[in-house]
Amino acid sequence: MTAGSGDWSVERQPDGRLDFLDASGRRFEGVDVLRAFPLSAADGPVAIVGAGGGELAWIDSPALLAPPLRLVLDEELSQREFLPVIERIESVADGEPAEWTVSTDRGRHRFKVAHPDDVARAPDGSAVITDTFGMRYRIPSVADLDGHSRRLLDGLV
Repeated sequence: MTAGSGDWSVERQPDGRLDFLDASGRRFEGVDVLRAFPLSAADGPVAIVGAGGGELAWIDSPALLAPPLRLVLDEELSQREFLPVIERIESVADGEPAEWTVSTDRGRHRFKVAHPDDVARAPDGSAVITDTFGMRYRIPSVADLDGHSRRLLDGLV
């Protein structure tokens, strides 16, 4: 499937990889689609980045893209941003790193969080916790957590 914005296009390969074709027809294989501000502006700007890390395209407003291109980019972002959703925080053990036990939409998990800065709260009331291996866990709404979970989280940040 190929979708584009006029000057450039993206093409989904049979193996699922996404390629970028610039205005002159040069192909950049295996590109990434990244949100510029995933926590503070989840619907905001998006960048298409080459395998070497260089920016190939900047999209100020994905909502204004043609539907075929927007669909491809949304699919790519949803695969990249598929994070376990924390439904309950069962315990947080003192120490550095702190050991968390949580219930998620994918079952029970235990992980370690190195620093309070690894618990990022967003203006929309959500939060993202990053463990010591770089795995991220999402809380869509801190206010919707049970009281025990909120107290544990509030004690950390």
